[in-house]
Amino acid sequence: MSVQPPRQPGSTQQEDETLLETLISTPLAPKKAWQKQIVLRSLDEHRRYALKGYRLRTWIDHWLHHAERLFGIAALLIFIEWAVDGPIRDWWHAQQMVRHAAPAHASSHATTVVRLSAPVVPDRVVPANVPLPFTTPDMQQPLVSEGFLAPRSIISAPEDGRHRLLPHRLIIPDIDLDTPVIEVFVVNGAWQVADYAAGYLHGTGLPGDPGNMALAGHAGLRGAVFRDLGHLRIGADIFVDAGSWRYQYRVRDMRNVWPTEVNVLDPTPTPTLTLITCTNWDTQRLIVIGDLVGAQPLTDD
Repeated sequence: MSVQPPRQPGSTQQEDETLLETLISTPLAPKKAWQKQIVLRSLDEHRRYALKGYRLRTWIDHWLHHAERLFGIAALLIFIEWAVDGPIRDWWHAQQMVRHAAPAHASSHATTVVRLSAPVVPDRVVPANVPLPFTTPDMQQPLVSEGFLAPRSIISAPEDGRHRLLPHRLIIPDIDLDTPVIEVFVVNGAWQVADYAAGYLHGTGLPGDPGNMALAGHAGLRGAVFRDLGHLRIGADIFVDAGSWRYQYRVRDMRNVWPTEVNVLDPTPTPTLTLITCTNWDTQRLIVIGDLVGAQPLTDD
């Protein structure tokens, strides 16, 4: 084992002086080359510091975050309203129909009750230029000219025996439709709309008689009796029961019109049937027109 000779005190002092002179004479490094001081941070603090340019929310990010939450809440409320007023309401109506039709309740003589979207307030006459069904008063457009919207003649409603001739059932085999028909009226400047049934527009023609009989129905909710009306084809048969007779109509025309084109309800010299429902996101009305081709007495099923 080799043993190094101990350093002399003078030698160590000389080395220190040489190192000090070197440090003094050496120029300082540029400021940009200086190293940042070492900082000890916690994991959370280090994450915040490292991501402050990416995830640290500014006031715009904060506002957008709250707007996103409000939009989500609004969308959820809209969905809940649609579900309650649509599928849930239809399901509840079906359950009520089954309950009333159950043999255990036969003694109560329960009958099918079809509700209207507004209380029934019969008008003695049909006002002129009332927009087509599914149009609320705030959706009505001002009349532009007499040439564009020809005023309809006011039709009196005879009361004697009228109830016996009103349609009470609509059958369209091609779209598997069999629904009751109830009379609807003009209330506050807009047509009522029947729920879970087709609505006979008060004051229009009667089955089998010369004139234009108009029936309207929902296409999207509350029974949606006319949801498949657009699948009809020219020549399809439509049956309307009134009194003790079944009237047969045949589709002659189908077209879309604007809600203010009330000329589709004008009286006709021959027995005519007009079916109405909303289409194109409720911006237009689908019109199906049929002509009477026959009638036969109803037989007991």
